[in-house]
Amino acid sequence: MTQASDERSAGRRFPTALLLLAGMLGLLARAWTISHTPRQGYAVDDLFDTLAWNLASFGRFTLDGSMPSAHVGPLYPAVLAAFYRVVGHRPDWVPYLHVACDLGASFCVFRVGTRLFGPWNGAIAASVMFLYPAYWTYDPRIRSESLLTFLMCAWLWATVVCRDSRRIHAFAIAGLLAGLTLLCKPAAMVLGISTTALAYLGTETAGLKTHRAIAYLLACLLVVMPWTIRNYLTFDVVMPISAGVGAGLWMGSDPVSRGSWPMSYETEAQIWETAGITPLPHAYAMYEVSTDRLLRTKGWARMTDHPVQYLWLTVTRSFDFWIGNSFYLVNSDQGFVRGLTADAADRGWLVASYSVGKRLLLIPGLVLLAIWSGWSHRVRWQELLPLYLFPIGLMSGYVLFTVEAGRYALPVLPCLMVLSVAVLAQVRFQVLPFRRR
Repeated sequence: MTQASDERSAGRRFPTALLLLAGMLGLLARAWTISHTPRQGYAVDDLFDTLAWNLASFGRFTLDGSMPSAHVGPLYPAVLAAFYRVVGHRPDWVPYLHVACDLGASFCVFRVGTRLFGPWNGAIAASVMFLYPAYWTYDPRIRSESLLTFLMCAWLWATVVCRDSRRIHAFAIAGLLAGLTLLCKPAAMVLGISTTALAYLGTETAGLKTHRAIAYLLACLLVVMPWTIRNYLTFDVVMPISAGVGAGLWMGSDPVSRGSWPMSYETEAQIWETAGITPLPHAYAMYEVSTDRLLRTKGWARMTDHPVQYLWLTVTRSFDFWIGNSFYLVNSDQGFVRGLTADAADRGWLVASYSVGKRLLLIPGLVLLAIWSGWSHRVRWQELLPLYLFPIGLMSGYVLFTVEAGRYALPVLPCLMVLSVAVLAQVRFQVLPFRRR
């Protein structure tokens, strides 16, 4: 009896100690990165900053006080505006907001891993996520990936809880988190629709399953519909989240870009020129509804004229979603060797080698481990289905409607980490008996 009690006590202490150690190391790594990396302002970062400060100052979601925003979802600028209302207009403090999001995401991953595979697996998966360099080595700039990762992890946790719950309010909470995620990144809309099917798994009656699905959808719509109505009244067009699909359809269907961003400045300028809308009158011109409608029309026409080409580009973007295109790998379109050499000269061989190794070895390794884990735990496929559905659903939204790649796998990498830790732990437990013999 005493031995069993000691084992349970140790089982609680060691995961907690691991989480505390990983937390301290992760916070130190983030503090070092924030203090040693200067802020870099990109167009979308400046856009978020402008929207947030105008929202905090004027109470309106505008770019210049008169022109409303049409490109992005409102949640990240709203969170950033609330942050600015507290600390003032301090863009250099925004990385600390991202650190808070990382902490929240790691906690949600711990809860997911613990619920599905036990506290040790949850603690290891959360620690791996918080220490994973891609979450803290990015430039400390205004970006929404940290908030999106937190929301995705919270949504995943709520979805896993729903699988074991008979209560309608659990599905309503998952629906609210789904709606918030959609307002953060419209590309999650495909995932939001597909997760409704999870309400119909299980042995309950069809009526109860339908009530769950309705609660989930109504809660999601409760969050999304006010913004959709705002867009219709402002732009006289139905836009559930944003109007940014036009740029995605145009640039994503262009074979010169291979359908994926980033790319060299010369390539991007060439693609914009072929759209017939350059020179742009001001920095935010591509975010205007009129520009987006033009790009959407031109992009859809090119897709219908060359469907096989667009299908192939979609396949390449599926690869780029996880790995990144050649320009993303080495920050150059001069070829792999010359690009790697130039990247090493700019950032050092250690960082450049890690950057390439992460995309060519680490991410593919996580994907293969996750697939292996799914096969090993195939008997529990319904219980583990959210871990499969979230990566596939988010990827589907990105590869169909955007040109972004590479870093956008970050919000769903925790799913792969939980699965990878589970299968490695299973192998360890299978090997131990043989060693004891």
